[in-house]
Amino acid sequence: MKVVELMNKNVVTCHPSEKLNIILNKLELFKIAGMPVVDKGRLVGIISQSDILKGVKNGTIDDLTVADVMTVNVVTVPPTESVIVVAKLMVENHINRIPIVDNDKVVGIVTRGDIIKAVAECG
Repeated sequence: MKVVELMNKNVVTCHPSEKLNIILNKLELFKIAGMPVVDKGRLVGIISQSDILKGVKNGTIDDLTVADVMTVNVVTVPPTESVIVVAKLMVENHINRIPIVDNDKVVGIVTRGDIIKAVAECG
């Protein structure tokens, strides 16, 4: 199975300059735990709840921006990648979500939950 078959195409993203209190509202509103960070249409990072928790050790939620806490070395895959490869990347890199990128644009995202759901539906 290719990742394009199970990726979420309606990707919630944020900008590096957004304040963390806004990001917390987005996470709650969309019921997600992280999102890609995009600047001028290009992926520049990823932010998760754990990034935010680590960040507030060094500042307040009202003062910090996404750029202050985001992960910049993002693991990505193309839409044609195998779901097995994506699952292995998640385990090896201790991550819960991988942006799907095509021609430098975020076209989807896959989470561990998406993979578990796909496995459950197969069996």
